[in-house]
Amino acid sequence: MFFLVIFIFNCAAKAGLSLNISDSCPSMCKCAPEEVIHCNRAGLRALPGEIAASTVSLNLSNNYLRILTTNTFRNLTFLHSLWLDGNNLTFLSPGTFHALSKLRELDLSRNSRLTYLHANTFRGLLNLISLDLSHCNIFEIHPLLFSHLPSLERLNLASNNMRYVPQAFSNLSSLTRLSLESNHIEAIGRDSLKDLESLYDLNLRKNRIWIIQNGAFTRLLRLGVLNLGHNFIADLPNQLFNGLIQLKTMHLEANRITDIDCTFRLLLNLRNLYLNNNQISSISDSAFSYLNKLHFLHLSKNNLSSLPLRLFVELPKLKYVFLSHNPWKCDCKMFWFLRWTAMFRGALEGLDCSFPNRHNTTALGGPQPGDPMDCTAPPELESKDKCGAAGISVAPGPPAPTSEVFLLVAICHTWYFARRWDTSAHPIC
Repeated sequence: MFFLVIFIFNCAAKAGLSLNISDSCPSMCKCAPEEVIHCNRAGLRALPGEIAASTVSLNLSNNYLRILTTNTFRNLTFLHSLWLDGNNLTFLSPGTFHALSKLRELDLSRNSRLTYLHANTFRGLLNLISLDLSHCNIFEIHPLLFSHLPSLERLNLASNNMRYVPQAFSNLSSLTRLSLESNHIEAIGRDSLKDLESLYDLNLRKNRIWIIQNGAFTRLLRLGVLNLGHNFIADLPNQLFNGLIQLKTMHLEANRITDIDCTFRLLLNLRNLYLNNNQISSISDSAFSYLNKLHFLHLSKNNLSSLPLRLFVELPKLKYVFLSHNPWKCDCKMFWFLRWTAMFRGALEGLDCSFPNRHNTTALGGPQPGDPMDCTAPPELESKDKCGAAGISVAPGPPAPTSEVFLLVAICHTWYFARRWDTSAHPIC
């Protein structure tokens, strides 16, 4: 039997046949027995001719490839994954990938000379699931560019030079993740995203967005994560996020927002809300009404001096609240918050605030206007609610504190703040 095998091998060799993938492995590449070829960082300026037709995965990252033609991959019909990131690609001929009907993952990122893609660039990629075009220099996308990708689920267009949302998403009915981060987009139109009904994760972070038309998100009924952080958004109209009934995480940090009214009222599944690093000075009483699943709230680095009385009344799931770096004014308007924190069982950070105690007020010669010791007749707390006209029911707030309670807090403030309001820390408190 041994001699028979040797005889067959010698005959195959004389006939020029290959019995091992390593026989078709380019010398500058590394090949695995599972038909995976790694030619990354190999100094390639053209595709090696020795690549086996049975190759399933081909890594050509970080080389010097410039132009791909219709013949470049014509024999690699079994490819499932193709990495072309970090090359010098300047042009992709129409139909470059037409023979790769089994391809599922294509990475073209970090090709800084790639500025434009022909409408037929991706023709033939009927089973492509993931496409990465990030960190290129694309400034315009043909409306039909993605029309040949019915199976696409993940599309990365981050860090390009686009100034508007491409009108090229009409056939991407399977798309679940889309990143347009770090472009130069200034506006989101009413119809910009209307065809992305399966989208779950939309990343528009680090653009120049300052205009969002009402209705822009109406069709995104499955969206779970929306990132609008680090933009120029100043206004949040009450109907802005209508349609986002499944939204779980909202990023609006590092914008120019000054007040919060009823914008979030219909986000019934919202769990995480990032509003930090804005210019918020006013929040409506009913701003977070109906957010029964809200778990995490970030309001640090704003211009808040107080919070409305009913703000946290309807947030039974709230566990994490961040409030640091705000100019808090600890007077009668904020006394309700002290009482609320005594019952709050989650993590609260950043309220750099302490009420004057009895010794301090004595040293000052008596109660000062706005101090708790001056709250013997609690004032009507000013309501900032602007949602009443929109049909929002306002839950009753906690009862107004009595003068005795204010006096008790004046005595115990040291224990409350030094020990994070642990009421068991002092027998009187």
